[in-house]
Parts: sequence; structure tokens; C-alpha cells
Amino acid sequence: MSVRMSESIITLVLFALLVPVAVLPWVHRQYRRHGRLRGWSAVVAAAGALYGCALVAFTLFPLPDVTGEFCASRSTRDYWQPRPFASLDDIAAAGYSPTSPAFLQVALNVVLFVPLGFLLRYRFRRGVVAATAMGLLVSLAVEATQGTAVFGLYPCPYRIADVDDLMTNTAGALVGWLLARWVGRRLPAAVPEPVADTGPPGLARRGLAFAGDLLTLSLAQFACRAVLVLVGEGTGAHRLTEVAVSDWFGAALGVLVPVVATVVVPLLRADRATPGQVAFALALVDARTGGTAPARAVVLRFVVWWLPVLLLISTGHSGVVFFAAVVVGLAARSRADRRSLPGLISTTDTTTARVLRSERACPTFRTPEFNARNKPES
Repeated sequence: MSVRMSESIITLVLFALLVPVAVLPWVHRQYRRHGRLRGWSAVVAAAGALYGCALVAFTLFPLPDVTGEFCASRSTRDYWQPRPFASLDDIAAAGYSPTSPAFLQVALNVVLFVPLGFLLRYRFRRGVVAATAMGLLVSLAVEATQGTAVFGLYPCPYRIADVDDLMTNTAGALVGWLLARWVGRRLPAAVPEPVADTGPPGLARRGLAFAGDLLTLSLAQFACRAVLVLVGEGTGAHRLTEVAVSDWFGAALGVLVPVVATVVVPLLRADRATPGQVAFALALVDARTGGTAPARAVVLRFVVWWLPVLLLISTGHSGVVFFAAVVVGLAARSRADRRSLPGLISTTDTTTARVLRSERACPTFRTPEFNARNKPES
């Protein structure tokens, strides 16, 4: 497998690992700052994350298998190239061929930083001086990482820190900025205009919050196991590693983590929101008053909704869970107030966090007729 193919695969792997961890904080930030979530903003954010992964993969990976023989003939001094325009000599020696490795290396260094300049202009609205300076600083960080063998984590360097890379990378950032100035005008706004976010949340948003809860539960359980394994391997306490991979510990996490996320966390919050609802800026309120839902409502919702969901997942019926969620959502859609079965049983309603904050600042009495007049968005 070629080095470029390996770096491309590593890029996709890093992106796949980053998305589950970053998606809910990003969604939360969108709702807090802009009051809504837009598909194009998600595309731009995903493109930026993918580019960041590519920058790491193409400048640091693949990592070598360091042995005594590997480092025997390598010194840090030999892997710093301080002479400007030395790459031009390499291109000339190859006969100025556009397919020569020397030419392709220079071209790749330019292309690799074009997205950085583009995003700095299009997404972050930075000027040409700031974008060029940022390109130089990022390139300097990359070259320093390469030239110092990842700041001493490796016993010897495995990539050359080249002053020409600073120039070509910075040029790439400048080209990207100029490209964004021309192309960006023809693209939708990267950042949506803020809205009040006071309308009742639609079923799609509430369903995504439920999916966010399931993702949070999975990540939390994985993180608990991973921490135990790392501590066990790092300290030599292999008993901790055995505990982390044991079935009984997995079963204990399968009970403890959901209870904390769907009962303890909501009870500690004024908005009674689960982690997924927090990400999507939702709140649970008393359907009769519009104020904070009582504690018993949180426990009741756990019993009538989350407990069956967790039992189905633990028995390998995850597909049934999503089918049930769709059925519950369709049932709620048929009602004028869009309240689901758990909401009816617990006498609660789902609203936005901003509405709850306004309600607490200026209390009003919310009747069923009020809910009917303020039907959720489709």
C-alpha cells in the first residue's frame, strides 16, 4: 500500500473517531449561539473536521516502527533543511517534470494548506493578513513537530523539517483565501443568522436528541472501560484490565451509566434535560404550568420509556428501539399538542431551553389551549 493511500485511510479513521465525540458539543454550540441547526453549517463543520484529520494524517503518519537500526544513522540535525528554495534544485534535477516526486511534493504542500485559507476566509471571516499568518504558524508547528521527532516522543526524527515547506504551505493558505473570496460569494452562508428558538421543537429535533442520548450512553460506557484499561496497563495492575473487559463490569455499566444520564443528571438540572436534550437545547417542563417539571416526572419517564429501551438494547433488540421511537413519534404527531406517550403519562411537555429560561423569568400559565395554538414545527 502506498504512503498516500495509508495517509488517506488514516484520515478517514481519525474522522470516524472524532465525529461521535464532537457532534453533540457542536450541536449544542449551534443552538446556543444561533438558535437553530442548519444542514449547510453541518457540512462546513464536517469539512473542517475532515481537513484537520487530513492535516494530521499527511504530516505525521504513517508512524515508523522505531528500532535501534532505524535510529542508528539518524540525527536531528540531518532532518532540518534550512536552505531556502532547495526544492527548486530538486525539481530542476528531475528535468522540471510535473510528474516527478520533487514537483509533486511541492504541489502537495501548496494544496494541503488551500483548505485552511479557504475556511479562514469563508467560515471565520479572517482577512488576508490574518489568514496568511495563520498558515505560516500552522506550518511552523507542523515542521517543528516533524523536526523534533514529535517533540521527543520518538527517539529520532522520521520526517524532514524543510524551510521550503513553510513557504509553500503559507502560499497554499493565501491561495485558499483568494479562492474563498471568489467562490464564497456563490455559496450559502457558513454561519446561519441567529433566531429566537422560542417555537415548540419539532419531532425530528426531539428524535435526534433521543439518538444523542443513546450515543452518550455508548461513549460513556466505552470511556469507563478505556480508562480502566489504560490505568491497568500503565501501572501494571492487570487486574484492572481484566475487570474492564469482564461481562459483569459491562452489565454494571449498562445499569449505572443510563441511570446517571437519564435520572441523576436531569434531577440535578433545572431544565430536567438528559445529555441528548442538553445538546439540542431542549427542556422538560410541567405541561400544566410551563415551569420546571417535578422530580417524580423524571423518574416516571425513566420507568415508562428508558427502562424498556434499555432492556431491549441489553437483549440485542436495538432495531426494535428505533421502531418504537418512530411509532411513539408518529403517535405524538397525530396529537394537536405533539405530546408523546411518556409525556402524557408523566404530565410533561418538551420545549426549548430558551423558552424555559423565559418562563422562569416571567411565569405564565400554560393551558392545553395554549399548547394547541403553539403546535410544533413540522
